[in-house]
Amino acid sequence: MNLSDFYVLVDTEQKVIIDIIRKLPENWNNIAGLPGLSDDELCDLKWAGHDNLGWISIASELIKEYSSPAENLEMNKNTLKQLISEIRKEKELNNIEYRGIKIKTNKKTRYSLLIKKLQGTKEVNYKCFNHYHTFNNSQISEICDIIEAHIQKCFDWEMSVYLQIENCKKLSDFMSIKL
Repeated sequence: MNLSDFYVLVDTEQKVIIDIIRKLPENWNNIAGLPGLSDDELCDLKWAGHDNLGWISIASELIKEYSSPAENLEMNKNTLKQLISEIRKEKELNNIEYRGIKIKTNKKTRYSLLIKKLQGTKEVNYKCFNHYHTFNNSQISEICDIIEAHIQKCFDWEMSVYLQIENCKKLSDFMSIKL
């Protein structure tokens, strides 16, 4: 994720943020292909008949020129947290590698291996990306530990970003969030 992919709708005359952060919609009002426009075209939409409106990237220095009412800032903090949670969920589903074998980290894999570990299964044939591998109980335990460490790392990342978001006093502070 890149913060420069996210924009807010602004009132260019009053210099105020009037909507929540989001990726640019493909079509907005009478404008098709909004994501294909340059930031210069997006920041002032007079050319499209939208006086006093524009889209500003939350990673742009221009965002510093705009204020955000307290309720808008809180909405945007919550919206950004939701986006971060979605990214964490995607990160969780990244595969791990165990002895050169790629293993899924989805719930089905996690739970089935954990059950095998708890049952003390001596050996199991397990399908990993269209190939079967035989794992002994010790290996199953190691794989479970690696998967759980990966999942915890994702949650730790999410929490660190949440804390950064909470510390933002204005929307332009989002620019300093380290992902």
